[in-house]
Amino acid sequence: MCPEFIHTMHEKKQKFFIVLYGPTAVGKTDLSLTLAQRVSAEIINMDVGQFYTPLSIGTAKPDWRSFSTPHHFFDIINTPRDYTVSEYRNRVFETMESIWQRNNIPLLVGGSGFYLASLLFPPTETTLETQLLSRTLAQDSKFLWQELSRIDPVRAAALHPHDTYRIQRALQIWYTTKQKPSERSTLYQPPASYLIIFLTRDRHELYARINERVSIMMQQGWVNEVKKLQGSEWEPFLRKKGLIGYQELFDYIAHEQTSTALQSAIEKIQQKTRHYAKRQETFWRMLEKKLSVAQMNESKAGIMAKLITINLTIPTSDQYISDLLSSVSPFIHGCTQ
Repeated sequence: MCPEFIHTMHEKKQKFFIVLYGPTAVGKTDLSLTLAQRVSAEIINMDVGQFYTPLSIGTAKPDWRSFSTPHHFFDIINTPRDYTVSEYRNRVFETMESIWQRNNIPLLVGGSGFYLASLLFPPTETTLETQLLSRTLAQDSKFLWQELSRIDPVRAAALHPHDTYRIQRALQIWYTTKQKPSERSTLYQPPASYLIIFLTRDRHELYARINERVSIMMQQGWVNEVKKLQGSEWEPFLRKKGLIGYQELFDYIAHEQTSTALQSAIEKIQQKTRHYAKRQETFWRMLEKKLSVAQMNESKAGIMAKLITINLTIPTSDQYISDLLSSVSPFIHGCTQ
């Protein structure tokens, strides 16, 4: 039987969307294609690196043009510039409206947590604030912690000076909202009711998949992809942006290109990617807690929501797809019948 909120959505004939979020290399792309075909969905990319046309191998960009399922927000930027979360939110909402008009379901897929959060909690940054934030985040961890201590001593005191991820997140909140992180109350404004599916795997399996993926990327020609960008305006942009792997390969190409140097670069990329996956999981836990509080006001906001977690290590591939579809189907049928 469908939960009460699904019956309510059905009666109100509400629009809704689905999100597949999870750490890098967990298996989001393959699962999204299966799910999209089964529920008449159109896929919206939520991985920032895949926005950029010249970045393919290093961002694990799928061959999206070859799929029968409509894909959106791949290869949308051909110049080295930042794509703010506000821009993303506004354009995604426009795309969602078009998808709903075609009687399809928006299916957002990716691992860029801030872009996911922007769909639920509207950002308020301006171009100037974004530039200030970028310059600030380019500094070392000591400077970042000192800057946060100046802005919000309460939040800074709660963080280790080397906890760069949380310090950067706190600074982002300040620069984009002008609210101290320790005092911030965010506005919960999703565009419609939603289902978020968090995909995970046991740590040892996820890390093995990450290591294998990086090795495959090298075999596919990632070094040549980076060579084409070296010396162009893309190089300083990518170094500043910090997309994993590009800086390491720029450095490898610029110096002695030995097999030892290449292996060292590969190992650094694998390690950084594993750390990134861990941060993605941490971000989800924080967002999940935040959403649990926000959803207390669901009835007032008119928004219904469901969050589920699926560990892809536990069942076989066929079984987890079946389990996922079983979890999603009642939600979808309750909303669309």
